Amino acid sequence: PDRPTMKPSSVALTALVAVASTSLVADAFTPNVIARSTSSSPSSASASASATSAAARYLLLTPGANRLTQGTNLSMSSVGGGFLGQDSNADDEESEDEDEDDDEDEDADELDLAARRRSLRSADADAEAEGVYAGLKLDPYDPNPAIKPRPGRYGFRPVDEVVIPDDELVQTMSADERKDNLEAMRQIKKNDLADLRLRKDHAGWVEANNDLKRRELSDPWFGLNDRLREAYQLGEDDTVTYLQGLIDKLGGPPQGLAVGPRGYALHTDIYDIGMSPGRQASMIEQEIIDDRVKRHKAMAAETRKNQDAAKRKFEDKMRGGDNSDEREAKERRERMMARLMGELEEDKKKREERAKEQLGKVPDMPTDIQSSFDSALKEARDDVKRQRRRLLAGGDPEAFDDDAESSGAGAADEAEESKPKGAAAKAREKAAAEASGGRPRLPGDSDVTIGELTIPTEASSSSTTGPVTVEVSSSYNTEQSDPPMRKHCFQYTIRITNNSPTDTIQLLSRRFEIQTVGSSTKDVVQGEGVTGRQPILKPGEVFEYTSTAPLSVRPIGTTIIAARMKGEYRYITLVADQETATPEQVEDGGDASAELGMFHFVFPEEQRVKPVQIADDDDDDEEEEEEEDEEEAIPPKAAEAPAAKAGRASPSSTLPGETDMELGDVRPGIDITDASDSVTDGVRVRVTTSYKPERSDPGQNKHCFQYNIRITNESSGPIQLVSRRFEIQTVGSSTKDVVQGAGVTGRQPILKPGESFEYNSTAPLSVKPMLSKTPVVARMEGEYNFVRLGEDGTTPLSSDPLQARLGQFHFILPDLGSV
Repeated sequence: PDRPTMKPSSVALTALVAVASTSLVADAFTPNVIARSTSSSPSSASASASATSAAARYLLLTPGANRLTQGTNLSMSSVGGGFLGQDSNADDEESEDEDEDDDEDEDADELDLAARRRSLRSADADAEAEGVYAGLKLDPYDPNPAIKPRPGRYGFRPVDEVVIPDDELVQTMSADERKDNLEAMRQIKKNDLADLRLRKDHAGWVEANNDLKRRELSDPWFGLNDRLREAYQLGEDDTVTYLQGLIDKLGGPPQGLAVGPRGYALHTDIYDIGMSPGRQASMIEQEIIDDRVKRHKAMAAETRKNQDAAKRKFEDKMRGGDNSDEREAKERRERMMARLMGELEEDKKKREERAKEQLGKVPDMPTDIQSSFDSALKEARDDVKRQRRRLLAGGDPEAFDDDAESSGAGAADEAEESKPKGAAAKAREKAAAEASGGRPRLPGDSDVTIGELTIPTEASSSSTTGPVTVEVSSSYNTEQSDPPMRKHCFQYTIRITNNSPTDTIQLLSRRFEIQTVGSSTKDVVQGEGVTGRQPILKPGEVFEYTSTAPLSVRPIGTTIIAARMKGEYRYITLVADQETATPEQVEDGGDASAELGMFHFVFPEEQRVKPVQIADDDDDDEEEEEEEDEEEAIPPKAAEAPAAKAGRASPSSTLPGETDMELGDVRPGIDITDASDSVTDGVRVRVTTSYKPERSDPGQNKHCFQYNIRITNESSGPIQLVSRRFEIQTVGSSTKDVVQGAGVTGRQPILKPGESFEYNSTAPLSVKPMLSKTPVVARMEGEYNFVRLGEDGTTPLSSDPLQARLGQFHFILPDLGSV
């Protein structure tokens, strides 16, 4: 069927085209989105089109029943036309009239809104014109244009800060209050704030933080510290000096707060915040980088140096004067000579210091090689002259010595002192120096040397020197002693009292003299302070300490003591307001001394040896007891072995003796000494001897010697001593006695690299000396058998033992008249 023809009106079509071609403009500052219309035209067609366009846009953008954006349908019948099957001819005029009325109302509303917006914008512009930014012109080429400030944390309200002038700053808290305030700030910063944050207690956190700020403001030092740090970082030296003086005026930092070398404290120092792991890792990494840079710079410098040297060498070669090889050889020789001369000079200084320490002065020694050669040549000439005089005297050296020494006691003594020391004397001095560990020694007391004391043996003493009283008491320390190894440890307690009613003293140094029984010398122990300190004693105060004295000594049956000790303490009297001694006073050693009275280290009852009286007819028993005492038992003799001499048991075996010992043609000299030092396969064996007059009887031809043997493992692996073998020949005998047995002193010690085993033993000899020919009474040598051990220190590496040689030495009688 025929449909009626739809005839859209021209107004509707114009409105639709205008809506489609006009862009929407929105203003973010208006609550309702309203579009602006273009200016009105005088023509009616333009006015109607503008009105129609405005109406359509209002329908599209304004909230209402007919807004398209909310999903409602726009009925085109309201703007004319016959859409959706309506008859446009019937209602055309009516619709046009209604549309015109609506357009007029909408135009009026739009004009009112635009007028209000223009008034608001003009008011804002006037307000800005009156402000700081009025008339501001922006430069498009300015890299830092002016920007209108935003509201801060507290808006545009100014923060009221109370600034106190520097001349009005006053410290209102005491030192203790400042210290408590600092501790409270650290507690809040390190613990309270973190705990409140974890508990999400915002109000509590704000209150604690405000308390922290109030406490910081209560002490003006914190504000000055911040200003000082800022001035230091900006390099304002004058300001730094001024602020430091102001801080000192206010009492400095609170107690317990460490200030760095720059004069101010960091945030981590104030609140005692440790370094974080990340910071530590960063510092370590920075140190590594700095070290690498340093090494790279050194390598670059070395490279440049080598390149320059190569360049010079090439230039010399091109000029035809290449003598680099000779120059390098000369430089090597010069470096080697400089190193050797430096070592010699250092060794010379050490010898001089040691001689000065032991002798009190530096002896006259050759200063160069030529002087040493001349001195040696002179000694050789003098020795040749002495030999010729002896031959002219008839070949009897004793007769020559008597004639040479009969010119007078004074001349003889002077000649004896000026005569060079023999090898035996030098060996004894060397052994004594090594045994003392390099410490100085003094002549000992004769009663301690022979073990027959002439004074009471007190284990304690008390002495008063001036205002100082020194008391000492000693006791035997069983836990730290090892009697089978002759290691005895004593403990002594010293109590020092300042008896002065007014003076304060300070102990600066100590000096002790210790002599073990049987020794002919005293060890001197001295050093600064007491137990590593230099204590200060006020009037009436007491300083007490306990120390130990480990001694290597063998009990003697004639006495109950192990050693005798005495000494002194050096001190100064401090003047008023003097807290401690000055370096000059310490170096001088003090101005007074307090005596440490003589006392003894007394063996306990179970460690003492009772004296045994030996009859004249018990020579064989005496010899057997001595050999058992030193634990060097001689194997049983064979039944058919003949006796070597009457009244003496035959040893296990004998060997042919040496002719010089049989004839007594032995004189102490370079090769005839009473000591020896030998190294075999990395094992050093050192021996020294001494005469024991308290156990000898020259009238019965009984002479007792003590020898000390020290075995040191100088190899790279552990060893174990398994047996020993000695050969002894007395003077006048044609045979050597062989003594051998398992172990050493009844044991088979294991020595690690660097370790030593030391023991003392005695050799009781029944021999008639040939004093008219020689003071030597016996000669001894031998070896120690040992095996090398594996890494476990117990398993032998081989069943075949090695031998460490005991070098030849002699038992030499001293001048019996002086003993």
